Amino acid sequence: MIDLCCSAYELNLRRSLTKKTTPSFSKHFRFERLTDGVYAAIHIDGGWGICNAGIVDLGDLTLVFDTGLTPEAGRDLHASALALTGKEPDYVLMSHYHKDHIRGSQAFAEAMAVSTTRTRRLIATLGQDELEADRENAPERVETMKAFAQSRDPEKVSQATLFLPYWQGILATSPETKLRLPELTFRNQLTFHGNQRSAVLIETSWGHTESDCMLLLPQDGIVFCGDLLFVRGHPYLGDGDPESLLSILAKLKNLKTRTYVPGHGPAGNKEDLDKMALYIRTLIEQTHNVLAKGGTEEDATMEPVPEPFADWILAQPFYEFNKRFLYGRLTRPSAK
Repeated sequence: MIDLCCSAYELNLRRSLTKKTTPSFSKHFRFERLTDGVYAAIHIDGGWGICNAGIVDLGDLTLVFDTGLTPEAGRDLHASALALTGKEPDYVLMSHYHKDHIRGSQAFAEAMAVSTTRTRRLIATLGQDELEADRENAPERVETMKAFAQSRDPEKVSQATLFLPYWQGILATSPETKLRLPELTFRNQLTFHGNQRSAVLIETSWGHTESDCMLLLPQDGIVFCGDLLFVRGHPYLGDGDPESLLSILAKLKNLKTRTYVPGHGPAGNKEDLDKMALYIRTLIEQTHNVLAKGGTEEDATMEPVPEPFADWILAQPFYEFNKRFLYGRLTRPSAK
């Protein structure tokens, strides 16, 4: 039952969704109703969520998929889940170990955190190392991004649009941020059975990272992809295997699914899977061509962004980084 003494935030959010307008009550997310009881929380530029998230009402269970970069964004998401479902979330699902998807989870104290077994290990090791490095580096990164924001270079200004609030959020919430390790882990697949719908967590290996999971709602034709999919933005390839990711994208396309919620960007469809696959293949082909001409890593990074992706966000720093990553992979002895 919905608490009649809910906050003004919750009441306003319900009213705005009932009117099918975009709610403006969260500075971190906008909420898109995909079907009854299923919402995509799409990151707002300038907010401290950074990644997308999902809220799924199974009837007698409520799931939240990913929680954003900061505890503050997590609290916003928690309040929104309460407002939209009238219930305390039961499970918080972590798609992978990257910080922008997990650090808001501490705002869900009453929910059980869930990830793949390997993701839990990565949070405890690489995630902890990154948290400590962020605490040390955030002040300098904020100043760098402030300088970028004042630059006459449009690429630096574009980079600052996302990464200034990113580092400001990390800096502001660093004293309270604690990494949460999942209490429940799984391998391969985990199904949640509610009295209105079921949801399936599916593990993939060496896609975006060593271990990712997606959340499939088979009755609704919806899948929350995490960072296995970026829509209208350059994906980050550096912690995975591009060839494996291409295979995962093909499997996603074969699902009987109409809506694909990415880790970053607006909700997409099967065409967006094709566009991301084309991006990966294009960059691999570019890098092969550089190597065939005897070019260096710097030569690979100097090529302009290919036309199909010229208006995608995150060109800086991901495009250059991806080209360096692919050059390194293709020049390793094992890749020859």
